[in-house]
Amino acid sequence: MNNCIVRINESLDSFSKQVAKVARYVLDHQEEVIQMTISELAKKSKSSTATIVRFATLLGFKGYRDFIKSLYHDVVSNTLSEDNIYEIDGKMPKESTIRQTIDIVSKLNIEALISTLKIVDEKCVERAVNAINEAKHVAIYALSGSLIAAQDIVFKFDRLGINCRLYDTPHSQILSAAGLNSDEVAIFLSYSGETKDIIAAAELAANRRVKCISITKYGENSLTKTCNINIQHSSLGRGFRSFSTRSRVVQENIIDIIFVALAQRRGDQLKKYYQLFDYTAPNGTKK
Repeated sequence: MNNCIVRINESLDSFSKQVAKVARYVLDHQEEVIQMTISELAKKSKSSTATIVRFATLLGFKGYRDFIKSLYHDVVSNTLSEDNIYEIDGKMPKESTIRQTIDIVSKLNIEALISTLKIVDEKCVERAVNAINEAKHVAIYALSGSLIAAQDIVFKFDRLGINCRLYDTPHSQILSAAGLNSDEVAIFLSYSGETKDIIAAAELAANRRVKCISITKYGENSLTKTCNINIQHSSLGRGFRSFSTRSRVVQENIIDIIFVALAQRRGDQLKKYYQLFDYTAPNGTKK
């Protein structure tokens, strides 16, 4: 598994203080670290070997050797672009020209999609697609900024003949989650994975043995701990967040992936949908 540097940057905000210290040292001394033993890294980063093993495990590696192998690949292959997008994000000038704004926002959005491509788990996507395809009913939960993406799920699922409904208020979410059955699927959208009301609904659904799918940022959070199928995307957004649409960009990307995969399984339903809007009216005109 490669893309080590991306995984470290994406997980940085979710690490404990000690693990984050190791992560920052690795990011600042990549070329030196690939030649270090675990004991040497522990000494240099002022941590313990146990913390470094924990760090590697949190990134999804089997151990230190697996981690170093991936880091070596990133360093040698120059995985990072010439401009470090994580640094650019934190240095957006208070005043900038339209050209600068176009360049920075576009680069951040593009990099968010590229980073998502590197970290998205194929097996989790497949499990989610299969669960949705077989579900009697799909309940969708979202609030605030994730609502636009959630509405798009309903729009796309309707085309495929999937019985679904969006719950977009805390009250309706609690009521619906408490009544779900094991033959239904619940999808929870939360960019941070820490939205209190979304987590409360997810916990209710999980307790009823419902297949719970989360669409959230990369790294460990409360929502991923609750759901049994987690599709994670890039979390680029430490600096320019209040003006950025990256959360919607990466969420929509995940939704498009799920939709296309489902469309391949439900081609007949999609064909029927388009036939409804492509017929000849009685007067001979084409609709």
